[in-house]
Amino acid sequence: MQNNSMKREAERRVMEDLLNSLLAEDLLDGLRTLESEDIAVLEGADAAFTAAWRQLRISLQADEAAGKERPGDADAAAGADDGTGENAQGAKHHLASPIPPLYAGHQSETIPAGTLLGLWRPDGENKAVVFGLRRSLVQELRCEPLALVSAGEVDGAARLLTPPELMRLVAISRSSEEDVRPEGTETFIDMLRQTAEQIAWSLERRVPAGDPLALPQDLSLLALERSAAFRDRPFHPVAKVKLGWGRDECGLYTAEAGQPIGLRWMAVRRDRLLRGSGAGDVLPQTLLLPAGGQAELDRELEQRGLHVTHMALPVHPWQMDSMLPGMLGPELEEGVCVPLTVAAGMFYATSSVRSLMSLGDTPRHVKLPLGIRSLGGLRYLSAIKLMNGERAESLLRQVRQLDPVLRDKLFLCEEGCWLALAPQDNDLFADQPRHLSAMIRSYPQELAKDKGYRLVPMSALAAPGAETELYPEWLRQRGRTNTAQGAIELFREIAETFGELSLRLLRFGLVPEAHGQNVVLAVKDGRLHGILLRDHDALRVHVPWLREAGLDDPHYLLRPGVPNSLYHDSPQPLIAFFQMLGVQINLFAIMDSLSRAYGLSEERLWTELKDALLAAVSQAGFTEPQESVVHACLFGSERWPWKQVVRPLLAQAAKVPGSMPYGKGEMRNPFFAAERLEVPYAAH
Repeated sequence: MQNNSMKREAERRVMEDLLNSLLAEDLLDGLRTLESEDIAVLEGADAAFTAAWRQLRISLQADEAAGKERPGDADAAAGADDGTGENAQGAKHHLASPIPPLYAGHQSETIPAGTLLGLWRPDGENKAVVFGLRRSLVQELRCEPLALVSAGEVDGAARLLTPPELMRLVAISRSSEEDVRPEGTETFIDMLRQTAEQIAWSLERRVPAGDPLALPQDLSLLALERSAAFRDRPFHPVAKVKLGWGRDECGLYTAEAGQPIGLRWMAVRRDRLLRGSGAGDVLPQTLLLPAGGQAELDRELEQRGLHVTHMALPVHPWQMDSMLPGMLGPELEEGVCVPLTVAAGMFYATSSVRSLMSLGDTPRHVKLPLGIRSLGGLRYLSAIKLMNGERAESLLRQVRQLDPVLRDKLFLCEEGCWLALAPQDNDLFADQPRHLSAMIRSYPQELAKDKGYRLVPMSALAAPGAETELYPEWLRQRGRTNTAQGAIELFREIAETFGELSLRLLRFGLVPEAHGQNVVLAVKDGRLHGILLRDHDALRVHVPWLREAGLDDPHYLLRPGVPNSLYHDSPQPLIAFFQMLGVQINLFAIMDSLSRAYGLSEERLWTELKDALLAAVSQAGFTEPQESVVHACLFGSERWPWKQVVRPLLAQAAKVPGSMPYGKGEMRNPFFAAERLEVPYAAH
């Protein structure tokens, strides 16, 4: 039986991300914003609105009476209680009582000053959908984090909506539009339902991480990966769902489950294997297994007469049982692929699910394909992506040697050791071979061998619970108390390092896929010494800037006739990926987390980031024309690109892509807005 409080919290998280996405992507046509005076005029005069508004207030009253508190608030309040930085008193009040102005007087008939409601009518005057709003810098309107949405009818009936119910109303209101397809809409609504369900399962398994930075390096990384997985991709309403997995699979194979995963092995005929330059003649088992496991695997290969003709590839156990029998029928029948009975190698899921890490047996991670659907795309692992990742890594290593700061502070995982089943007809874009491959990832020796380093995925800084676990511990290591001022100093150091290294790469025409899952902070003794990049296959390039630096086109392999986002003919769309992934998805998520924990104003955090990026631009070594373009994109334009996630999912056809669908919209430039507005909290 699912815990009701976990279910409510899961639905709240999904609704908050969904409603903010709908607001950002202008999917609520005719939305009205109502302040206290407007509400007073409508209440009683508009039956549907009055019903919805009263239901909202009743629900909030019940919420408060039940003593419901979002996870982490009370502990964070205690931890930040000695705050002496900006807005310290506000931080204490904010954390101890997460009730925004909208709700501060809901038991009386008086409408509190500062109340801001959204009123959306999906069915003319017959229905009113009402929810609390707050003003923000980059996205002008965001929902209140309690994320309650009430729907009222003209007959006085009213109820709270679930995320799928709200999305159903949105879909009906936009059903005549060409870019809203029935198959995409139905799948997305089902994803919302399953996301809330799977988040609730995760919350049931949540245990405090304690002091993750005090753990040994591998245990520390695994604990932080697990923490990051509780949020997954920030602000994405269906980031958590793994379509194709139920409760049992989520309890075995996700990072939150924390369960050991025994690798399975498939013997593949050597003449049907593609391999990366780092694979050579090395056998995967020698890199991934202890001596006993290697011997057991070698013994089965020899006993079955496969040790000369075949090579063993690691396979995720779910993939072996659920996907490969249907995907590799001819190869299995002809003996090209032979499933082995040995299960050797104990690994644990990281936040990306496909990438697994070991504790003690090997310092290497292994990335394996999964035939599940996540973030709107299938999680297979194609030879094309592995080849492009190797080319991108080579380019990054060349650039690293050309810049002394990058050479000192930018670390790269080695991802050239990979193997993949070759398609019989040499069609590298065929579906079936993408489901049998493996990439063995090695972490830099200078980090792995120095046990003083801790590897902190940036996504862990945006995870629920970071305010009560990771931030206070990190501040203690820095010799600081857990205060708002200490948090600002920590954010400034992160923003400066991330901004400097990102813009130094941009000088060469490169922008990595810099969301928080791919960027890892190298921390030692509480200080940030650099960043580590992993998953290089989506390194985006502007070739003219590459050539200005004496570097060559990486010659990515691309599917003919299909648009790609790896090459950019002009620098502006390349810079947009830094803005969308590096800032919107990564840094803004950290700002959101810090705001929740310490009551820091959104204006203050954007100002800190602006100062960090201004310094990075001046120090990156741009040519004058380059600096002019970068400055104009970041600071000169009144509009910024904004990554859309709901519209592309509604537009999806039956064929599922291998990567996350996205669109590009616009939002106001947060650095412009920060100069003109003071918004109390990024999160509340």
